[in-house]
Amino acid sequence: MATNFPGSLDSFTNPSASDAMDSVTVPHATQHADLNDAVESLQAKVGVDGSADTGSLDYKVTQQGLTFIKSVSIGSGVSSVTVTDAFSSTFKNYLVIITAMASGSLQNLLVQCGNRGTAYFGSSTRTLFTSTSVTVINRYNDSNFYAGEVSSTGNAYYEMRFLQPNELTSTKFDARSFGGGYWVNFGGVNSTVETYTAFTFYPASGTLTGGTLQLYGYNNG
Repeated sequence: MATNFPGSLDSFTNPSASDAMDSVTVPHATQHADLNDAVESLQAKVGVDGSADTGSLDYKVTQQGLTFIKSVSIGSGVSSVTVTDAFSSTFKNYLVIITAMASGSLQNLLVQCGNRGTAYFGSSTRTLFTSTSVTVINRYNDSNFYAGEVSSTGNAYYEMRFLQPNELTSTKFDARSFGGGYWVNFGGVNSTVETYTAFTFYPASGTLTGGTLQLYGYNNG
């Protein structure tokens, strides 16, 4: 019996304790052959590690969605946090999520790529939860990206994306955040053509305490 998998499920005949090895109704050799065919078909469907078969499960899992890279604890009373070995040629784009981080007072949260301290351009909208007014902030040839606000409450949430930071091109960045009573959207670009492996975030003044950063890579698909 040739296997029907993965088009449909196979129906095997199980031998009983009284069936002989040379049984006509349940041939021993046929049992082995049917099982081998089914296992081979199952392996092909699952796929080997790094499978290039677009129909395999391995390919579908690894070529779509996000891959977790690392988690970083913010610490207590730190003036900045540098995430090393963050970017590589493995992924083109990256997602960063920071939760439960606090500062001594309401401050801007700022971000730099590598050691680059110039050539950041961007624009943001900043809305107070209790107001309908919107503040627009433009950054021209600045020293950092703007990721939002951080305050002493420790309930801030940041979602950041780095686009092509490890490629020899201009790194793009966008962020959404809830913090300090503000909802912030920011988008920008570092016009310097460089490759980066790390990034640093820090408050405009004071220190950061608590919270966790999680870094993910967008799978190339």
